[in-house]
Amino acid sequence: MESAKPRRSPRLHRPLPISRTLLPLGIMVVLSAILLACSGGSDAAEPPAPSGGSISIATVTPVVVPNGGKAETPPTTATGGSTASVSTPASTATKAATPAATTTPQTAATSTSSAGGAPTTGKWIDVDVTRFVVKLMNGTQTVQTISPVAVGAKVNTGEYESTQTGLFHVYNKIAGLQYDAPYDAYIADWVAFDPAKDNGFHSFLLDSTGAVEDPSTGRVSNGCIRTGASRVIFDYAEIGMAVYVHL
Repeated sequence: MESAKPRRSPRLHRPLPISRTLLPLGIMVVLSAILLACSGGSDAAEPPAPSGGSISIATVTPVVVPNGGKAETPPTTATGGSTASVSTPASTATKAATPAATTTPQTAATSTSSAGGAPTTGKWIDVDVTRFVVKLMNGTQTVQTISPVAVGAKVNTGEYESTQTGLFHVYNKIAGLQYDAPYDAYIADWVAFDPAKDNGFHSFLLDSTGAVEDPSTGRVSNGCIRTGASRVIFDYAEIGMAVYVHL
């Protein structure tokens, strides 16, 4: 009689570690996220196309600075007070081929003088080309003295680029920045008084921003009267006002 075999106890299954259980789940989550990101990029909304299928681009038109100052060649005729005008241009610095200012006739100022000499009544401007002094006058009284100023390197030579002495009258004014093409320079506050030589009062020579480039005084100009107080003269001057230039 065989002896009875001993019974084996049933094998117990150990539970898997948590890390081994979650690893496949984590991999699946990561793969799902990657697939979602890839497929979502192609479905991204594109910006709407502009109506009409075209894009309008705004353009900026520069404001033109008028020409001013002395012309390149002498005028063919002396216009005198018959062309009296005041021009007020915009102040953005851009060179111009032709003036862009508007012209408005003004009432002429009145002053009296004896035999072409210095006026004795009314408002007028005195220019001493020997001492480089400009005086704003009212009759025989000095309202303001401006010194030193620049006058022509040539005086009374009769040439176009000469400051001539004598009694003149203001016939044109242009405010703001202007381009003096023959001399490739900018000026401001143009007050013209000698139509035969195109001479007038204006600022020192400026750059395109209105900053002073040449503040020289004395016998240095091409016939005009330059000054750092050009705005003062511009505001004082009136169309028809006498300008007495003397040695």
